[in-house]
Amino acid sequence: MSRLEDLILAPDRDRCPPAREILSLRGDEDAHWRRRAERIRTAEFEVSRRGQWHGEYLEFEPELAGLAPEHRRPDPRRLHERWQSASPILLPGALTALLEREAHAIRGALSWYGELSEPGGLRRGLERALEEPQSPWEVRPERAALFDSERDIERVWLAPRNTRRRTRLWIKSGWLSTHPDDASLRVRVSCGEEGRDDAAADLEAHRRVAELASATLPSAAALRAEAGLRRQIESLSGEPLLFTQDIAYWNAPEGGALFHHDAFAEDGSLGQLGVCYAQLAGETFWLALSTQALMLRIREFTEALEEGALPWLRAQLWPQPAAWKRHLRRLEDEQALRRELALPGQGELGPLVNRGPEFSAFLADAGHGWLLRAGDAILLPNHGLERTCMHSVFCPSEEPTYALSLAIRSDREEETATAGD
Repeated sequence: MSRLEDLILAPDRDRCPPAREILSLRGDEDAHWRRRAERIRTAEFEVSRRGQWHGEYLEFEPELAGLAPEHRRPDPRRLHERWQSASPILLPGALTALLEREAHAIRGALSWYGELSEPGGLRRGLERALEEPQSPWEVRPERAALFDSERDIERVWLAPRNTRRRTRLWIKSGWLSTHPDDASLRVRVSCGEEGRDDAAADLEAHRRVAELASATLPSAAALRAEAGLRRQIESLSGEPLLFTQDIAYWNAPEGGALFHHDAFAEDGSLGQLGVCYAQLAGETFWLALSTQALMLRIREFTEALEEGALPWLRAQLWPQPAAWKRHLRRLEDEQALRRELALPGQGELGPLVNRGPEFSAFLADAGHGWLLRAGDAILLPNHGLERTCMHSVFCPSEEPTYALSLAIRSDREEETATAGD
């Protein structure tokens, strides 16, 4: 078989039917390879994040590549296995009807992007969203301190109308990074003390956050009303669904996110079962896989380096022999490797998994790359710090995009009582 077929038909390649799949492009492919690729190609793009190029990629239709039909059919049992293993679940086109119904709101979200970076832009947008007399919410005049002085732009308090009680509900706007070429923005809805209360088990507070997000973020209410999406997540998780802790994202060129996860507790006991990310305008490119799969791919990549592949990369990442030996020892210790990946930025493994096109292309060629178009959604299951879905995000679009990221929590009353015991 050719390299193209070797990669596409590899038995250990990750795939989540009916999603299309991704291959990296090296730039040295011969004419025969290119002709075969042209027959199956659905998109070709390159990605760069905050000044670091991460490669060029080909999206393709697996059916046209010769993959057996049984590997292309959506299988509910297989999706449940992916949820339990904390592997990403792709839902291509799941929100196509929503895009049509919400076209005006999505255009409004893209227009709001231009205002959010200006002083008072968040407050003005929220006041417009809540200006109807029947709206149960209002923006409070009290000044709200910023949590992150480098990236936060504005934060405002909100409360139910006609109440004098101080509210704990807030919405903030901020940059995704401090890189001068990254104009990506986000707006987050939450409550309490940022940082300390992010994973609070207060179910009633999470419900209020959900209500406020539905009233203020473009298309958040419509996303919650998607009955098919709700049923699918409840079937996968076995829990009644509460979407909460909304974040609206405007990923822009050179933007995105380094590898990270959305877990809070070691055992997942704080109630966040995962995240649903809905692409509503533009495109984002994802590298997403379970902690277990990432551990496997790091070991495979390391083996290739040890056998002589990419010697210059090994010299850059581990310039000292002692550092290389420490890396090899960590890979032999399952728990040590899990703990390192659970750290912010993946600790000492961060330079490898976030560096550039070499490891990114390696993951894509193993089936862990996904291109999200408007109308697509991706579920990122979570079962605790060391068994969660790791993900890295890029923006291949030429203009700012729009998406909603919602935390998946159980809406069972027992959650609060259990967490408080």
